[in-house]
Amino acid sequence: MLLGVYLLIFITSCKKKFIESDIFIKKQWKVELLASKVLPSITGRSDHAVAMIYLMDNQELHYDIYFDKAIENNDTPGPGKLYLGADGVVGNLFIDLKTPAFNAQGETNGKVSVDAATVNKLLTEKMYLQISSTQQPAGIVRGQLN
Repeated sequence: MLLGVYLLIFITSCKKKFIESDIFIKKQWKVELLASKVLPSITGRSDHAVAMIYLMDNQELHYDIYFDKAIENNDTPGPGKLYLGADGVVGNLFIDLKTPAFNAQGETNGKVSVDAATVNKLLTEKMYLQISSTQQPAGIVRGQLN
């Protein structure tokens, strides 16, 4: 009987606590960033990065960006910015992601708060992400979101 009581106490103490969130992903993008997409074009570079961008329903834009191979010419990646514009067009600055410095593995992440008008544009407009670098301040890699 005592064993049954211990067993019952053990089972009830092992219940997992479920955490619920009131914040959900409204839209997400996986973006391939290529040196060949930058305008004006840069020659002799084949840098490549990937970004995951999440628009949350609490009006935050979260991002994870990483270079999947070492950046060429001992270059250092710089800020990431979203521009309004279609593929093959130089667009207007839309959101400065204020990306923190990339770590030694070529990764960075963060979030920015946006207003309702910006959320609407994120859901409806054509835009691209571009990362600059110390050697290529106009952009080292670029990728279209939609």
